[in-house]
Amino acid sequence: MTDASTYRQRKQMFFGWLRISLIALIALRVSGLWLLTPPATAMGAIGVTLILVAFVWPVLKQHIKASLWLSFVSCLFFTTGVLNAMTDGRELFGIMESLLAATIFISAMMFARNAYRELEAIAEASEQLTT
Repeated sequence: MTDASTYRQRKQMFFGWLRISLIALIALRVSGLWLLTPPATAMGAIGVTLILVAFVWPVLKQHIKASLWLSFVSCLFFTTGVLNAMTDGRELFGIMESLLAATIFISAMMFARNAYRELEAIAEASEQLTT
């Protein structure tokens, strides 16, 4: 097994985690309109979540830079999750939001890392073939 195929397998694994956790976090944030007590405002549940929705298409297209930006944006949602976890009546919601945001952060960073390493391995292999 070559280096490029190893990095490709790792990249696909982290891409799967990234895709699942991104969609789950969007669904969780929107469901905050019905699950939370007191209920979340529409601006809080949908308005801020539109930031995540903007990343769905680039992530599904496996854009490396978009996944890196998403990892930084997920820190905002981790912070709001921690704040929700410390609020009475929102503990479980906040814990789930924090865990999903942390999963997005880790999987996006690892996806980008393995994607870049795969590109480097392919370039190195093609360079060795030409010499």
